[in-house]
Amino acid sequence: MRSIFVWAIATVSAALLSLDRLVAETSQTTEAVADSFSVRIVHCSEPPKIDGKLDEDAWGKAATFSNFTQVRPREGVAPSEKTEIRLLCDSDFLYIGIRAYDSEPDKVIAKQMQRDINLRSEDRVRFTIDTFRNLRGGYYFAINARGSRQDGLVDPGGSGGGYQSEWDGIWYGESSIDDLGWVAEVAIPAKTISFDPRDDTWGFNVERDIERKGERIRWSGAQRNKRITDMSSAGTITDIRDFTQGRGIDFVPYLKADFKKDYAAGTDSFELKPGMDFFYKLSPSVTMALTVNTDFAESEVDARRVNLTRFPLFFEEKRDFFLQDANIFSFGQIGRSPLPFHSRRIGLTPGREPLDILAGGKITGRIGDLNFGFLNVQVDEFENLDSKNLTVGRVSMNVLGESETGIIVTHGNPSGDTENSIFGYDFNFKNSDFGGSGQIIESHLYVMKSFTPGLSGNDFAYGASVGYPNDKWEFSANAEQIDRNFDPALGFVDKPGTRKFQTLLVRSWHPDRLESLSLDTHAEVRTRLDGEIIDGELQVAGLSVENLMQDEFLIAPLFLEEQLFEPFEILDGIVIPIGNYSFSRYLGEFVTSDARSLSASISVEGGDFFTGARTDLSGTVGWRPSPHFNVSANYETNIIELPEGDFTVNVAQLNLNVIFSPRLAWNIVNQWDDESNRYGINGRIRWTIKPGNDLFLVFNQEIDTSTNKWKTVNSDLSTKAAWTFRF
Repeated sequence: MRSIFVWAIATVSAALLSLDRLVAETSQTTEAVADSFSVRIVHCSEPPKIDGKLDEDAWGKAATFSNFTQVRPREGVAPSEKTEIRLLCDSDFLYIGIRAYDSEPDKVIAKQMQRDINLRSEDRVRFTIDTFRNLRGGYYFAINARGSRQDGLVDPGGSGGGYQSEWDGIWYGESSIDDLGWVAEVAIPAKTISFDPRDDTWGFNVERDIERKGERIRWSGAQRNKRITDMSSAGTITDIRDFTQGRGIDFVPYLKADFKKDYAAGTDSFELKPGMDFFYKLSPSVTMALTVNTDFAESEVDARRVNLTRFPLFFEEKRDFFLQDANIFSFGQIGRSPLPFHSRRIGLTPGREPLDILAGGKITGRIGDLNFGFLNVQVDEFENLDSKNLTVGRVSMNVLGESETGIIVTHGNPSGDTENSIFGYDFNFKNSDFGGSGQIIESHLYVMKSFTPGLSGNDFAYGASVGYPNDKWEFSANAEQIDRNFDPALGFVDKPGTRKFQTLLVRSWHPDRLESLSLDTHAEVRTRLDGEIIDGELQVAGLSVENLMQDEFLIAPLFLEEQLFEPFEILDGIVIPIGNYSFSRYLGEFVTSDARSLSASISVEGGDFFTGARTDLSGTVGWRPSPHFNVSANYETNIIELPEGDFTVNVAQLNLNVIFSPRLAWNIVNQWDDESNRYGINGRIRWTIKPGNDLFLVFNQEIDTSTNKWKTVNSDLSTKAAWTFRF
């Protein structure tokens, strides 16, 4: 099986490399910005030292711009503080220098220092780079005044600000605060990013947040209804040339030592496991990745959740191998269900326990207007399941300026011995200057068919949506149908045999001293294929208020309908009978900004629930006394009162974070819930000796809390060293 796998990877690699060489010069995309947002980069012979000081001679010769405009709180006016960006490059790096002037540098908000932490409430500078100038994707980078760095892949169809923050690239950045404000220096290696060497112009945009003022300023496309990740509004940097990627090889061997103890079985084990990841750029725009004996010990632990619904929970991908160029595999861009491909199905058992990946390969890239991805993985056997070979292929074309159309194919079934395949087609339309007004309009269309032995017919899924995602007015509507035999074994579907309709209308205002005031009305209904309602929710004129410091308040009425066609066992021994249930609820939330040293949030949702009542309470408290230490605690309780039986579900989480430097952090996550009666501890120390070279020490322990005498169920202590060699 492995020889066939290697042969397939090599054959596809050779074919794509030949195609890359045959493609003519890439057609130039129509520029969406004025000439004032284009800068010619300066090539330097003496690279600057990345130490957060901007005191090298090279920076004095750099291409420089400072023409920023407010996005908020007052769109279109001049910034209150000056920001200066300097650009340099040599054959190996793109260098970005940031001088963030501040008249009150002692009030700069920089409470975070850790790598890949949320910087939403920090003084930060963010920038995006569209290396293919296709107006759709690219790279996202952010740095704050303490040197905390965050990165991601621009993903127009994604949530969370339009980028996938789980991606980690190798790059360098340092910051410092001084009497003039703060300074940052960034170096992005040519070997980290993919690009088209035939095009010397890249899309580029920069944005700065001055948090205490609630001020956001942007270089190009300074409109509230545009994000920094909206590459159609980006400016450009020109004269990008002579970038070298050497042989284009990243070789990342790693060694993991793992000690496990099962207290219930009275056994323990020790395993020394070598493995490696191998990345080879067949060209600057095409990357091949191989992984052997893959291990994800360093991945963040999932937040514990208790499912009180009739539908499965969705968990995000957090593993680096699957996140590399993950945006190429995005499909449909309507919602989370149905998905033809969800990489969390690979390398995990049905109970979400890690399952060994024996080997995996991936080829991703862009050639002209063609985008493609091919993934093949061999997973180990598990209990009564044989070893599985799983395959995904995705091809799309850039069309109509900002739009995209393509197909996806999957083959393999990670959770059963029955074969399964999916074929899907999608079309994603976007226009960021609708009618010349600067407003965005978008639409998505998809159709999929599954192929499963014994399930022929009624095996399609299809959907369409239209959206107007702008500032003062936002509107969207979508409709989807999932046939009863549609089965994406490598994807995700919450309920086959259903139709789903959703609509959203939001009106926003920006009065003085407030960031926003909005009214949100949305509706969702899910039916069986015969038209019988399964569930529905209507929120009418939910009021949301956010001040300049990002403190938020929300209150909303909710009207729900649930129809049970069979008894629903919501908890062991508590069964809600068949019937049609209509009920109303209320929702209230208050969240203070993380920019405060002491922050908090509280959420209350209550009202009717099936045959009785339900109240959901959750609260979070966070304390950030220093950039080197922070702690947060979250508690959620669901109080359900039913004639069939009363019960309460509690979930608690305590996070302790000690950050010695931007490269060394110790994170401890404590979680408990009384549904499973399990208390889990996850401790992780990550030391980045330099970007790409990491040492991890991870400790996991699970404790049974069902009796007064807590009993340890299992313990796991592992250490992993991963080193990147670039050629």
